[in-house]
Amino acid sequence: MGQLLLVDECLTPNRQIAMTYSGPDPWGIAKKIADNLKPYFHVSSSKNGRQRINWDDAMDPITFYARWWVMRPKSRFTAFWIEMWVIGNKSKVNNTGEFTLYMEGKTKTEVSGWGILLRPFWLMYSYFYYDRVRRQYIESCRNQILNFRNEIKEHFGLAKTEVPVHGVYA
Repeated sequence: MGQLLLVDECLTPNRQIAMTYSGPDPWGIAKKIADNLKPYFHVSSSKNGRQRINWDDAMDPITFYARWWVMRPKSRFTAFWIEMWVIGNKSKVNNTGEFTLYMEGKTKTEVSGWGILLRPFWLMYSYFYYDRVRRQYIESCRNQILNFRNEIKEHFGLAKTEVPVHGVYA
């Protein structure tokens, strides 16, 4: 059996995007992300999760680190993999602080079959159909990440970024 795996970065030429916030309730980012993953990306509980949450409350300010992931299927062979992580701190006294949110996304396409037949089939399928669809998947993945970042920005009162419907984000 042959296997073909294509992985494309959604945010090229950058691998990830970052957003920095400084102000009241920086830990609110964790609740906002956790509450919005399923409804925003339209996935079930098994298609998203929290990898870890670390706290260090021994000193002032309290530091924190949290990481989430989402896997959103787009077709029988393709899925989006989106990861986000937050690094920040907050004061014990007045609950102000800062965080930096990082987001990164990939489209993964996996096809398997008989090795001898897989390559010619894939070349024809890719040439006639899948290259256009793959480009649309990458754009869709990028736009979903940027729109989710805009939701976070709106929650914290930051200026939104315009996201194009089609084409390359500049």
